[in-house]
Amino acid sequence: MSKPATLQDVAVRAGVHRTTVSLALRDHPRIPATTREHVKAVAARLGYRMNPLVSALMRSRRTGGATKHVTLAFVTNYPTRDGWRPVGHGRPDFFPGAEQKARDLGYRLEHFWLAEPGMTPARLCDVLSARGIHGLITGRLPPGQASLSLAWDRFSCVALGMTLRSPALHRVTENHFETVTQAMHQCEQRGYRRVGFVFSAPNDSPCVGDRWLGAYLVQQRLVPAGDRVPLCPGVPADEPGFAAWFRANKPDAILATHAKPLLDWLARLGRKAPRDVGLVELEEHPELGCAGVHYDSATIGALAVEMLVGLMHRCETGVPANPHEVLLTGTWREGRTLPARSLRPAARPASSQR
Repeated sequence: MSKPATLQDVAVRAGVHRTTVSLALRDHPRIPATTREHVKAVAARLGYRMNPLVSALMRSRRTGGATKHVTLAFVTNYPTRDGWRPVGHGRPDFFPGAEQKARDLGYRLEHFWLAEPGMTPARLCDVLSARGIHGLITGRLPPGQASLSLAWDRFSCVALGMTLRSPALHRVTENHFETVTQAMHQCEQRGYRRVGFVFSAPNDSPCVGDRWLGAYLVQQRLVPAGDRVPLCPGVPADEPGFAAWFRANKPDAILATHAKPLLDWLARLGRKAPRDVGLVELEEHPELGCAGVHYDSATIGALAVEMLVGLMHRCETGVPANPHEVLLTGTWREGRTLPARSLRPAARPASSQR
């Protein structure tokens, strides 16, 4: 593999001094416009990219400012400024972990809201460039949005979660496939045999739902044919459809994307978890006390910063030709809804059941 082009390589090929190259690439007014364009064209042909960390160091020397607080951008696009935080939609908050890791590595992480009044994608990119911000992390996008249009070539970029599908950036996310694999194994070990799957709320990240469902279908192939349970119809399911499915298939445990609606539906059927059916919640809502898989949101945020800083050190910008995905595998979280079957209370007499 050939070595990346250096500032000196550009200077030699362009027939100018290194200082001229440096100033031209920063659009310094001291350099004539024709020279700036010539230098930029040569740099582009050679594949030269300015190292943002070196740029920050040189800027600090010129201005006398501190060097350790190079800023990284955390970009969101929810309709409200804080809609991406748990108070807005119940999703885990990756920002504190990312902010702490950035601080540990000598950076500052700053939130930029793309839906700010008067803000446009082009203006945001200009603001970031003017401030010398060369690295950005995209937070989860709001339901119904799967793409962002930014000047990606200007930045080193990492996406959090599965909501951003276009462009395909390097990303850090939970290991959703492994979540369901763990859940199915826990059900088996505790004596549950007929495990069903219910999309019990709208799926605002279809790729996550696909991975959950893919793992469930793989696991279903491994159980005896008589214990296989068809999927509950609907994404999301509705209460009448769930009731008909539950009565027809008699699952002894259920994997639910969200526990709250399913608990309500069971109650109106005269059923209760775990008395009548075990329950695993795939999304994490600790206040409900359900069994499931825990992901440390701080670790996910920190991994995104580590990946981003690595890209910046290597001067890798733009949409990658071979996007990488870092998956964090969660840990099992005990809850009241999936006891071992031998420890479950005895079923009610048939005369008391609906």
